Amino acid sequence: MLNALVFHPEAAMPPKTLAGFRKDAGWVNGSDAAQRGAAGPGGLVRWATVRFHQKIIAIARLELAPPQFCYVSDLIVLGAYRGRGVGEWLMEHIERHCLELAVPRVLLQPEAGSRAFYEKLHFVPDPLAAGFMKKELLPARRGRLPF
Repeated sequence: MLNALVFHPEAAMPPKTLAGFRKDAGWVNGSDAAQRGAAGPGGLVRWATVRFHQKIIAIARLELAPPQFCYVSDLIVLGAYRGRGVGEWLMEHIERHCLELAVPRVLLQPEAGSRAFYEKLHFVPDPLAAGFMKKELLPARRGRLPF
């Protein structure tokens, strides 16, 4: 199945699509700002989708703040496709996308029960932000401060 998946960066997520994914995940609908894709100062919001035979089966919200980091939220895989490696596949492609944009770090705040998933993907607790996890995509260069 994984070899039939296609990664698509998207400029926006239709509110109806986002609401459907959140409902499937059992989440409360969330803020209007998240649905509109609003970003903080200097941030650029993009969405990543995973398509399987033209059907969107997974989504993630990416708040890009180059050249420092990408903040990932709203990562949701439709229930019928969970446990099949789709989430790992999506995170791998998000990391590749970040590297293409010269963004060296991915940050996120895991939902309850998803911490082990991110630890398996080599995310570690961020010592500067309680409850957040991070992953450095580029090794720190000798003689320079880490990103």
